[in-house]
Amino acid sequence: MNTQAVAKTDKSSPMSSRDKSVSTLNSTDALAMLEHGGELTMGITTPVGTTFRCKSTFIGTHSKNFVLAELPKISDDDLDFFFQSGFWTAVRAISHRGEGAIVHFRSQLEHVMTEPIPMVALTIPNAMQVTQLRKEPRYDVNLAARVVASTHKLDCQIRDLSKSGCRFVTAPLSRPFQVGDDIALEVHSGMGKSSKFEPLFGKICNLQSSLHYARYGVQFDENGTTNAKHLLANLKFDGSKLTLR
Repeated sequence: MNTQAVAKTDKSSPMSSRDKSVSTLNSTDALAMLEHGGELTMGITTPVGTTFRCKSTFIGTHSKNFVLAELPKISDDDLDFFFQSGFWTAVRAISHRGEGAIVHFRSQLEHVMTEPIPMVALTIPNAMQVTQLRKEPRYDVNLAARVVASTHKLDCQIRDLSKSGCRFVTAPLSRPFQVGDDIALEVHSGMGKSSKFEPLFGKICNLQSSLHYARYGVQFDENGTTNAKHLLANLKFDGSKLTLR
C-alpha cells in the first residue's frame, strides 16, 4: 500500500481542459459511477497543513449521507495521527464505466472505526468534479478470451471494450501480468471453436486486484484498434451487455 506524508499543503497542478473534459455533477450521480471495491486515493490534510496520501477501498454509501471506505493498511501511528474526525481529505476515484472518468471531491472524516470492521465514514458534498478519461465509450461485454504475453498465457474474460482499449479479468491466484507488458487477446467464438477474430494487440496500462479477480486495463496499438473495430461490429445487445452474434 503506497503512502506518503509531506510537511506542506498539497499543491496538485491543475488538469488541462484541452486534454480532458471536466464537469460538475451532483454527488448522487457521481457516486453512482463508482464500483464497490474500487480504489480510492485520499489526501488528508491536518490543521497545520501536513498532507498524508494513501489508498483505500470504496465500500459504498450510507443513507445518512456518508461515503464508507476501508481503513488503509498503514501503521498505527499514522492511523491515529491522520485519521481523526474533522480532518479534511481530497478524494479521487476512477470509474471504468462508459467513457471512463475520475471522480474527485473534498470531504471531511466523520467517523473512524477500527472494530469490528475497520472503516472510515466521509461526508458527502453536494457536488463532485468528474473528469472524462476517454474520447469514446467502453461497452459492457463478457467475452471469453486468452491473453498471450511473452512470459505466459492465461484464460480470461473481457469485461468492457472500446475501439482503443478494454478491461479483462483473470483468476486472482494466477500468475500476474505487469504494467507495460505487450499482450494479445485472442477472443473465442464460443462452444469450443477456435477464434475467428484477429487478436487484440496492446499494452497493459493498469491493474487492480480483488478477492475474486485480477483486473487489467489495456490500451490497443494500431493493429489492435483495427481488430477491435471488427470485433465490435460483430456484437449485439442481449438486454444487459454486448455479446457475439
